[in-house]
Amino acid sequence: MGNFTALDYGILVFYLLGVAILGFFVGRNQSSTKDYFLGGRKIPWWSIGISVMATQAGAITFIGTPGWGYEGGLERITTFINVPLVMAFLIVTIVPFFYRTNVYTAYEYLERRFDRKTRTLTGVLFLISRGLATGITLFAPALVLSVITGWDTNLTIVLMAVLSIGYTVMGGISAVIWTDVIQMFVLWLGAIISAVAIFTEVPGGWSEILRVGSEAQLLDAFNFSFDPSVEYSIWAGIIGGFFLHAAYFGVDQSQIQRVLTSKSVSESKYSLIFTGFLMVPQMLLFLFIGVMLYAFYSHTGAPQYDDINELFPRFIVNELPAGISGLIIAGVFSGAMSSLDSALNSLSAVSIQDIYKKYFKKDASEEHYLKASRWATVFWGIYAMVFAFFAGNLGPLIEVINQIGSYFYGSLLGVFILAIFSRRANGFGAFIGIIAGMAAVLAIDRLADISWLYNNFFGAVVSVTAGYLASLLSKKPAAGQLEDYTFNWKSPKLNEVLDERSKTAARVADEEAGTMKKWPYILIGYFLLTIGLLILLQINY
Repeated sequence: MGNFTALDYGILVFYLLGVAILGFFVGRNQSSTKDYFLGGRKIPWWSIGISVMATQAGAITFIGTPGWGYEGGLERITTFINVPLVMAFLIVTIVPFFYRTNVYTAYEYLERRFDRKTRTLTGVLFLISRGLATGITLFAPALVLSVITGWDTNLTIVLMAVLSIGYTVMGGISAVIWTDVIQMFVLWLGAIISAVAIFTEVPGGWSEILRVGSEAQLLDAFNFSFDPSVEYSIWAGIIGGFFLHAAYFGVDQSQIQRVLTSKSVSESKYSLIFTGFLMVPQMLLFLFIGVMLYAFYSHTGAPQYDDINELFPRFIVNELPAGISGLIIAGVFSGAMSSLDSALNSLSAVSIQDIYKKYFKKDASEEHYLKASRWATVFWGIYAMVFAFFAGNLGPLIEVINQIGSYFYGSLLGVFILAIFSRRANGFGAFIGIIAGMAAVLAIDRLADISWLYNNFFGAVVSVTAGYLASLLSKKPAAGQLEDYTFNWKSPKLNEVLDERSKTAARVADEEAGTMKKWPYILIGYFLLTIGLLILLQINY
């Protein structure tokens, strides 16, 4: 595209090389899989929180969410409105068990609580779902960037993949987190600059944006219909979206692995609290950019585009000054790499810890496992790159990723709920529950006309129900599978007991524990406040 100048290309190339060099630098001293997958458990909580958000706000979000806002306004926020509730749930329940039992992967916990076959099944399901989604995540920005820059799509796929593979192989999770921090600030800066630029170009400014948005009903965040076929009703967002994000942030290895790198269980919780407060405003910013674009193009006429995902990048290149365009397009690249690097490291972690160590090489040295981990990262990077070459034939990419996740997430969350909250559930029941949950989602998807968000709810409910009933058909789990791995409702000092048993978690002082107890209530209050403010906006405009 002619408006993408030599200066823009120079900034883009300089940024990409800078990120790659940073990734190599921060991970240069790794000597074990603990360093490679957990960063030595010494990553500060704020950087973990930013890294989690960077992966969530990847390139698909950066380029796709403004397109959503342009076409449907603020309605898609219902998918994310549940995040504060999810974080309140996770910091009380799932996350403390993962951290204090000193696991590398979420699925390792399931072997300790249930058995090896449950760990293997969940690990394989993660590899399938995340591996496919990673290829799609790589293709989406590559397609748009090829349109914007004029580069061939396959070239942009290879460029992002090679850079991400390179610094992730050498730097591990430390490289993932610290490059994500830089990439997140570039994403935020790009979004803010774009919003200011659109605002200054709309005749009449803020009042005109609100007027046009109101007339087009783009400021209506909530659809209160009880019809389950309404894709983004508030009920689908709160109920189905809660189960979606509880699984994504709580039991998806690409997310939970960052939480496990923190210095203590308290810091792991703070990283989730950070995400709980900032995720909704972040998504509102991207959606509102779409509303502002609608107001802008209502005066100038929208450009021609084949895909709504092209709309925002075209504005960046056509309307913003040289240099600024390059920086923001670099943000799109960075968003793609921040999603890709975390997926590669987590796919490698599950491949080595849950599969390779258990079935292929049980007693090798740390040096061997570290080398194997790097080769696994290369394998998954090539897998994602090859799959991305064919992803264009799958249809709308954001919906494809959501559909892939919805087949697995509910069942995976259900088996962890069984593990933590039921002392009667056993490995046989957990295995049956996962299969039943996925079968139920498949049947509902084929036979019922309901929002895909509900798939996660039904998958979890069926998984828990079928898993518990199947557990009654076989013997109770052994005491060793329960003592440190289930939630003991009768013991208010469970956290202190687990802290004492953990070899790596720091002791939590009484006053610190008391401070932590207030955060779930604050997050719930924040959720209600957000709902109220968006309803007021909808009523008044």
